[in-house]
Amino acid sequence: MPHVIQLMNCMIKREFNILFSSLLYFTRLSLPFKVEYRKDNQQLALTWFPLIGAIVGGLGALVFWLVNLYMSQSVAVIMSLGASVLVTGAFHEDGFADVCDAFGGGYNKDQRLKIMKDSRVGAYALIGIVLLFSLKIALLVEAKALWIPVIIVSSHVVSRWSTLIISMGWSYARPNGESKSRDTSHPISWGRFVWATFLGIMPLVLFESWMVLVTIPVVTLFSLLAGIWFQNRIGGYTGDCLGAVQQINEVLIMTVLLVIIG
Repeated sequence: MPHVIQLMNCMIKREFNILFSSLLYFTRLSLPFKVEYRKDNQQLALTWFPLIGAIVGGLGALVFWLVNLYMSQSVAVIMSLGASVLVTGAFHEDGFADVCDAFGGGYNKDQRLKIMKDSRVGAYALIGIVLLFSLKIALLVEAKALWIPVIIVSSHVVSRWSTLIISMGWSYARPNGESKSRDTSHPISWGRFVWATFLGIMPLVLFESWMVLVTIPVVTLFSLLAGIWFQNRIGGYTGDCLGAVQQINEVLIMTVLLVIIG
């Protein structure tokens, strides 16, 4: 019996290590204690990706609610988006911008992969980011203020879950050692994927209509199409590709939810 308890304690400790590693990798948040780095745990970070979305989205929703108490809805929306960017360090937005530049300006696999590693920002990236944030602002301004915090949280959570579809279905495009993102883009087990799916769907129960569940097949379809597209052009996916899928699905979720709840 003591061995069983000891084993369970080790499993729980490891899972918390995976969760904390995921939080430190995907956000700029810090913890008041040291987290032991283990490469095999880092590879499982995507297990908790939807929960990271709940944390980031929750902070964005809180900022919206606080600012909207004293200022207009449009100002509150912009401040909320800004808070989300600060929390993540524009982690996923940067990936979206890199994909815009790489696939807009690259003519073959090697060029696209090279452009995605380039820190410079091109015209495709700039135009893409402007359009992306313009869409987010326009959609959230159109929604009823009461539903915006729930929409923000749901879009962050479900869109992050959608990236797991690509990591489960396709292989990483870069050779070993060429990207630090590789450690967090490793396929997780089906058991962990089921758990992540549960976490990803949970925010949708906050809505009054079961029709909001249509967001799941919508983002699933887009993720599958994106995975095929990436495979045909670069032979797999990269961390930037996952960031781009997360950002586009975030907008798709906002759009679907706005159509359903009005």
